[in-house]
Amino acid sequence: MRVEQRIMIARAPEDVWDFVADHANDPAWCRKVKAVEPSGSRRWRVWHKPVPLRPAALLETTHTREERPTYLAIREQDDASVFDVEYRLERAARGTLFTQVSTFEWKALPRPFRTIFAIGVRRDVAGQLRALKRHLEAAQTQEPSEG
Repeated sequence: MRVEQRIMIARAPEDVWDFVADHANDPAWCRKVKAVEPSGSRRWRVWHKPVPLRPAALLETTHTREERPTYLAIREQDDASVFDVEYRLERAARGTLFTQVSTFEWKALPRPFRTIFAIGVRRDVAGQLRALKRHLEAAQTQEPSEG
C-alpha cells in the first residue's frame, strides 16, 4: 500500500529537515509516538501506540538515505508492519513544500482489515503533517529575532 501527503510549511528546508531527521522530536508531531531512544548510528527505538486500547509497541527506525536538506528515507518496522517512508523537501517561495510518501506492508493483518487500516494510515499521516506545520511555524514565531 502507498500513501502520499504534502503540506506547505513556512520554514526553510534546512530547518524542517533538521527537525524531522532528529527522532527525539517525533513526540512533538507524531501523536502516537510515546518515547524515542537512540539505538546506534542512524537508528532509533520508538515506542508508539498504533492501535487504541492496546499497549505501546516497539518500532525499530533506521535512516536508509539522507540528503540534507531535500530528502530523507526511513525504514520503520514493528511486529505488525514494515514502512518505508520518504520525506521530500522542496524550497518554495513561502518556505518548504514537504511531501511524505509511505509504502507499507502488513506482516500478519488479515486481508479484510488491510483496507480499513490503510485508511487509518492515510488519516494519521495527514494529521502528522498538520501537527508538524503547526509546531514548526509556532516555533518560528517564538524564536528571538536577530538585530
